[in-house]
Amino acid sequence: MEHLAEYFKVFSEPNRLAVLEALRNGPLNVTAVVEKTGLSQALVSKHLKLLTIAGVVQRRPEGSLVFYEVNDKAVFKLMAQAEKLLLASRRQQLDALAAIL
Repeated sequence: MEHLAEYFKVFSEPNRLAVLEALRNGPLNVTAVVEKTGLSQALVSKHLKLLTIAGVVQRRPEGSLVFYEVNDKAVFKLMAQAEKLLLASRRQQLDALAAIL
């Protein structure tokens, strides 16, 4: 369970999710991720390093550039499922609140 909890921590930072979303359509270099996310180069580099260490993203040098790519596109299904669960939970909370009021 500890390993699973560590894995989920990778997805617990909004900027990291933005970096992953930027990579949804294929490999990008740091500059392209910066442009897509609006985050600073230092922040993008930090998050790409953490995502690479976690095994979610792989890096591929090409000449003087390094491209980053999501290892398994199923990660986007995981994110979508988490969003569905979050929305369902929020709906239940709102329904419970409406019943009280």
